[in-house]
Amino acid sequence: MLAALLCCALAPAAGMAAGVLKLSHAEIWLRGDGRTSRLYAENAGDTTLYLDVEQRLLRNPGEQPEELTPIGEVRNPTLLVAPVRLALAPGQRAPITLKELARPDSPQVWRVTFRPREKLLMEPDPTQAMAAPLVVSIGYGVLIYQVPTP
Repeated sequence: MLAALLCCALAPAAGMAAGVLKLSHAEIWLRGDGRTSRLYAENAGDTTLYLDVEQRLLRNPGEQPEELTPIGEVRNPTLLVAPVRLALAPGQRAPITLKELARPDSPQVWRVTFRPREKLLMEPDPTQAMAAPLVVSIGYGVLIYQVPTP
């Protein structure tokens, strides 16, 4: 959320347009009872937003550093998140599919990260000495907790 506010604060000052991502949830619980929260991605900005969506299994919840395994390397994944790429026009809202493939034997935590394909580039003032421009790439995350059926 802070990152979205940062983009909004910087965009008018720099005179540039930007896509601003809003997600309907920061975390979702899948308990196997048939009730699933819907996850939506929305572009609250004024230009098209292109996103890469990355799903990873969090192997050591609550510990630092996190051990994240990409979905492609998980043997028998129990959850699939789609799509992996998304384009949102200004004001557009799109559902993100959460498909449970199986119930896990033990609780699992999935981290889904939404990364805008464009980067915010801060050009240095030519009158000031600076080694290189600053590039900021912001990712927005959702945690999905998948618990076994009792």
